[in-house]
Amino acid sequence: MIKLTVDPQVLISLQQAFPRPLRSPARALAKYLAAIEALIFDAVQRGCTPEQRKLKLFAIPLHELANRGGRIGPCKLRLHKWLNDNKLEIVQTVEKGNKFTGEYSQVKLSKLVTISGQVSVKPGQFDEIKSDKELNSHLTGNEADNLAVFKHLYPDIDPTQPLDTKAGVFDFVPVDIESLKAFIVWLTDRAHIGANDKRTQSLIHAKTILAVACVTGGIYPQRIKPSPFGRTYYEGISVQNVHKELRRAMLGNCWEYDIRSSVVAWKMGFAKQLLRDAGLPPDVRKLFPATTLFLEDKADFMSTVRYFTFEGNTSLSTEFQLGLVKQALTAISFGAKILAKGWTDSLGNWKNPALVEILQNTRERDRFLADPTVKAFTAEQKALDHYLFELVKQQEPDLLKLEIVKTLSGRVSKSKVISYLYQHAETEAIDFILACTEQYGHKPIARVHDAIFFSNRLGVDVKTEIEFALQQRTGNPYWYLTPKQLKRYNSISIDLAVEEQLHRQRITDEELLAANYF
Repeated sequence: MIKLTVDPQVLISLQQAFPRPLRSPARALAKYLAAIEALIFDAVQRGCTPEQRKLKLFAIPLHELANRGGRIGPCKLRLHKWLNDNKLEIVQTVEKGNKFTGEYSQVKLSKLVTISGQVSVKPGQFDEIKSDKELNSHLTGNEADNLAVFKHLYPDIDPTQPLDTKAGVFDFVPVDIESLKAFIVWLTDRAHIGANDKRTQSLIHAKTILAVACVTGGIYPQRIKPSPFGRTYYEGISVQNVHKELRRAMLGNCWEYDIRSSVVAWKMGFAKQLLRDAGLPPDVRKLFPATTLFLEDKADFMSTVRYFTFEGNTSLSTEFQLGLVKQALTAISFGAKILAKGWTDSLGNWKNPALVEILQNTRERDRFLADPTVKAFTAEQKALDHYLFELVKQQEPDLLKLEIVKTLSGRVSKSKVISYLYQHAETEAIDFILACTEQYGHKPIARVHDAIFFSNRLGVDVKTEIEFALQQRTGNPYWYLTPKQLKRYNSISIDLAVEEQLHRQRITDEELLAANYF
C-alpha cells in the first residue's frame, strides 16, 4: 500500500489549534492521511500518464477527499479545508476536475509529506537477494500490507469466510501464484518490451493481484459490473483489462478459445438476408468478397493490408504493424468514421477520430484508407451497418429511444446501436458455448468478452460440435472458435543457480588439485 509520512510540524500545529481532546488531532490527521493514501492507491491502479509520472501528479476526486478526510474541533471543521486555510496542505491542486465529464483533479503532494510504497521497474532490484526463500519473501510482501490491500479493494468480503457466499456479486479467477511471481521477476529485471510506463503499470497490477491471491489462497475476486450494452465488465483490475502477458501469468497453463473475428462474423450472418431483401442474388461470397476473405483467410488479408500501409517501414516491428491494422479494421467494423480531422464536443474537449488515434502517421493512414481491399471492406461493413440500423427502425424502434445509444446532443448514434446489438449477441453466444462445454465437463476459469479460458483443451470433436450447435442456433455459419494454448511463467531458482556454481567450482578445484598431484 501507499504510505505517507507527514512533517511533524503539521501535527504540532493541529495540537496547538485543537488542544482538546488530547489525542483528537493525531486521530484526525491519521484518518486524513489514510484517505489520501487510499485515493492515491486507486489513482495508481487506474494508471498514470507519462506526464503525471514525470510531474508526480495523481488524479483524485477532491470532493471525496474532503468528505472522507474527516472533521476536527467543536465546530466540526473539515480537516482538508483547515489544512489548506492554514498553509499546511498535504495535497496541492494543479488542475481542478470537471464534474460534468467525470475527470478527477490533478494534484501533487506538498513538501510537508513524503511517499513510499510506490512500484517501479528498475533492473537489478533482485541482485542482492541470495536465496529462493528471501526472493519469495520479497515478492509476497508483508502479510499485514497484503491484508490492507485486500480490505481496501474488498471491504464487503471477509477473507476468513468462504468466498462462495459472494457469488453473483463477484466472479472468482484462480491465480497461479508461482507463475505470477516469476512474471514479476521477469518484468522487473529482464523484460525489454514496451514502454517503461506500460511495464510499470503491468507491475502494479501484478503486485496487486499477487497481494490479493496471497490473502485468499490463490483466488482473485472480480466485482461484477454489468453494462447496459450487454457485456459483463468488472470494477478495478480484472482479467479483462490487464496486459495479455500478465493474464497468461496469472492464469498459468490453460487454453483460450475466442470467437474468430467475432463482430465481423456476427454482421456477416445478416449478409444473405440483406441480399434477399434487396432483390439481389444470394451469392454472399461474390457480393461481399473483402469480408469473405477477411473471415476465411485473415492472415493473408492482414499481411496484404500491412504491406501496402507501411511500405517497408522498418522502424516498427511486423507484429506491431499488424496490431495497428487489426485495431483499425476493428474500428471500421464498429462504424468508425473515415475522417482525418477532429472536432470539439459540446463540453469544449477536442476529439480525434478513432482511425486518427490508431494510425497517427498521416501518410500511412492515407495509404491504409486508399488500399482497394480496405475500401471494399469498409463499403461492405457500411452496407451491413445500414441494413442492421434499418432493421432496428422497423423491428425494434424502442431501442432507439434508449439514452445509451444517443450522443450528448441527443442524436441516435448508428455505431452505438450496432455496438448494442453486437454485444448482446456476443454475450448470448458465449453463454450458449459455456452451456455446451459444461455438458462435456469443462468449466471456465475466466471470461473476457468474446473469449473463454479453460484449464484443459476442449478437443477437436467437442470444439466442432459446439461450433455446429452455435451456428444452428443462431443461423450464422460464420461462428468459429480459435484455440490458443497459454503457458505459465516458470521461475528461475536462485538456490539451484548457486548450487550449480558451487558444483562447477568444486570440479575446477578438483581438476587443479589433480593436475598439481601429477
